[in-house]
Amino acid sequence: MRKQVAIILLLLAATCATWAVDFRAVGPSQVPANQPFQIQYIIDEKADDIQPPSMPGFELLAGPFTSTSSSFSFVNGKRTSTYQKTFTYTYLVSKPGTYNIGAATITSGGRKYRSNGLKITVVKEESGSQPQASSSSREERQERASRREERPQETSIFIRTILSKSHVREQEPLTLSYKLYFIGADNVQLAGVTKMPDFTGFLKQESDNEPLQAHIETYNGRQYNVATIYKVLLYPQHSGEIQITPATFEVVYTIPGAGQDPFGQLYGYQAHKTLKAPAVTVNVDGLPQENKPKQFSGGVGHFTMTPTISATELSANEPITLRLDITGKGNMKLIKTPEVNWPEGFDVYDPKVNNSYQNTDSGSTGTKSIEYMAIPREPGDYTLPPVTLSYYDSETGDYRTLTTPSYQLHIKRAQKTQDGGQVSDYSQEDIKQLATDIRYIHTDELQEAADGAARPSSVRTGTAAWWACYLVPLLIAIIMLILLRKYIRENADLTQVRYRRANKVARRRLKSAKQLLEAGQAAAFYEEIERAAVSYLSDRLTIPTAELTKETIGEQLRSRGVADELIRETQDVLSEAEFARYAPSSQQDLPAMYSRTEALINHLEDQKI
Repeated sequence: MRKQVAIILLLLAATCATWAVDFRAVGPSQVPANQPFQIQYIIDEKADDIQPPSMPGFELLAGPFTSTSSSFSFVNGKRTSTYQKTFTYTYLVSKPGTYNIGAATITSGGRKYRSNGLKITVVKEESGSQPQASSSSREERQERASRREERPQETSIFIRTILSKSHVREQEPLTLSYKLYFIGADNVQLAGVTKMPDFTGFLKQESDNEPLQAHIETYNGRQYNVATIYKVLLYPQHSGEIQITPATFEVVYTIPGAGQDPFGQLYGYQAHKTLKAPAVTVNVDGLPQENKPKQFSGGVGHFTMTPTISATELSANEPITLRLDITGKGNMKLIKTPEVNWPEGFDVYDPKVNNSYQNTDSGSTGTKSIEYMAIPREPGDYTLPPVTLSYYDSETGDYRTLTTPSYQLHIKRAQKTQDGGQVSDYSQEDIKQLATDIRYIHTDELQEAADGAARPSSVRTGTAAWWACYLVPLLIAIIMLILLRKYIRENADLTQVRYRRANKVARRRLKSAKQLLEAGQAAAFYEEIERAAVSYLSDRLTIPTAELTKETIGEQLRSRGVADELIRETQDVLSEAEFARYAPSSQQDLPAMYSRTEALINHLEDQKI
């Protein structure tokens, strides 16, 4: 049984892995010669190490440019999320003709995936004869190359290392920021972090790094767009000069106005650059040893302390709590918990610490609450001595000591409980009064029940109920085994599994497309419409996505008895969705496109292809 369950789980894992990752190639079906165009490879999982296919006759102008997108939504309490990573290549082809592009491969989660292939028709340029067009294309390419060589001189992009303070005391917080400066570039994105300093000599506390939000800043007499790409709070742990080594970042950006696409839209070249943030040195002065209190807590900053005691008069065996609220700014995380000297005869428990502060450029700001608890066991009058907290005040440059008042505690004799005893012990958890929820174990002999008195129900050996306790679980196990074997047989053939789930997957993609339609995201809507139709046809026709073309779809549908009118409608829907994705300026009726696609899938489903 265990072996069969393990086999089922392995099959389900393999099947889910096959279904989960969608890796596809998208590109125009027709492009003019000597005009740049883009091919995108899209995967819905985190992946790297993409290997594009061999493409003789294609000139790579730029790429790969990577971008990611993710979204989260909550509908009727249900959370859904999507993720996509796109690799974009810009190509140019000089010779007209029809080109079949093979599949690309990519690695995700230790597994390799193949994309679909593409068929691109390159048509002649409209103006001039072939020799003139060839000469013109060479001149245009030389001009574009010269523009690419000249453009970096107009584009300036670099990273600066900014310290909130360069001269601090030991344990005094400072903020390190890496700021990205750029001008003459669009769509600047942080592609990755190649190297970060190890921050030796510092205690590091991460800050919340927000998405890139650029603002205007003047540097060396020139205005730049500036965005903070990384920020961290540092606490120096020793005195002297401490160097922070350089950091290396990868950025991608677009150089605007570099060319024109086949639809007359201006586009820019996508570029990639490795930027190095320079090293910086922090001068750290040690804390002064003169007048340093013995009970120094390690705190550096500016703090106040507010004590609160639960009661000064109480009975023995009742808990007493002392709470200290330490408020201020500085290295609050490093402040040691002050020691409370409880009188003898008190059971003392570990203090509870609650931190409620946020990180700012000047350190941590907020409140650190410490709650001490003890239980007096004997009556009498006691003195709780003051609690002290010593810290170095970075504002005044000297040591300060905060002190609570001493408390006179009057402990009365313990109260009697209901059964005449005294409360003698408590657990290590929070103390609370227990009323009648504890019953003692009965140690006397049990009396026999009188005749006719109700007895607890029992199951006698050999009765129907006794046999049911054995036979019912056995019967359930047999039924489960039969169902599991049937499930294994039905899901062993992955082709049939894909065939049966085709309509369900298409409906799910149509639902996603409808949400994009309502959100007004036209480009994403057409992409999801195309994916719904292509995935449905791939699953129903049992043809891999990489081999699925409009000609193949027509041949397969015709061989299965589908009417020519429905075949033309299928090809028209795919063509219009593809055209709309690469022609954002075209105006189409999105609801009508959605209705056509939904009706198409319904008609194909009725044909039982």
